[in-house]
Amino acid sequence: TSTPVPPTPTNSPLPPKATSVPGRTTLYLALGSSQVVDGVSVANEDILAFDGTDFTMYFDGSDVGIGSLALSAFAIVDDDEILMSFTSSTSALGIGLVDDSDIVKFNATSLGSSTAGSFELYFDGSDVGLSSSSEDIDALEVLPNGNLLVSTLGKLSAPGASGRDEDLFEFVPTSLGQTTAGAWSLYFDGSDISLSRGSEDIDSVAVGATGDIYLSAIGNFSVSGLSGRDEDIFAFNPASTGSSTSGNFSSPLFLDGSAEGIASNDIKAFDLP
Repeated sequence: TSTPVPPTPTNSPLPPKATSVPGRTTLYLALGSSQVVDGVSVANEDILAFDGTDFTMYFDGSDVGIGSLALSAFAIVDDDEILMSFTSSTSALGIGLVDDSDIVKFNATSLGSSTAGSFELYFDGSDVGLSSSSEDIDALEVLPNGNLLVSTLGKLSAPGASGRDEDLFEFVPTSLGQTTAGAWSLYFDGSDISLSRGSEDIDSVAVGATGDIYLSAIGNFSVSGLSGRDEDIFAFNPASTGSSTSGNFSSPLFLDGSAEGIASNDIKAFDLP
């Protein structure tokens, strides 16, 4: 039996996410393919900021040597920390081999069109049962209590939880970094609320201050009173979560990508302020 590793500054769970600033409406987006949006040239390793009118570059991946990678998920922790996962394994971050079931933390010294900083391993998926290709992380959020919320590329079977790619799983960490440990549970069962087709797999998530769950799917989706495509974001108002998920979807769409010039693209990841 291994001895638990005491928390350290690099493996301790994140503090609860900061409360949003009233009136701040910026949405952060990563797209599936390269595009010029509102005059900004963006690739799939970048993060855009959208204030409801204009797009600007928030994180330029090519500035920090990851131009050959593609983001699959991210969550902004604060003004200089971003959690990220990628669509493929990589040794390009300067921290050894990182798998697509892992999460890294980017510690920024500057952001925007001149992005700079360093990476560290934040979450080792293989330590907590994420070992198959279907368990690659493709959606990520930090909950208000500091726990992690993820969805995976396909089926997940980890100690304490199992499900499919339309589901969300909560991870309660006891240690992070090179020795990741903690407990899994099912947070959101997509099949309970009619997310069951292959094109309705969840590939991005954020949780609002009131508990609403904001989602994007890998393709076309159709739920009660609402339909959309992979460039859209939609909101679910939960009455219950876990193995008996229930609630209702908000109409209209939270973000209609076609109205913002990204109709030909896919929202691979997003975060709310």
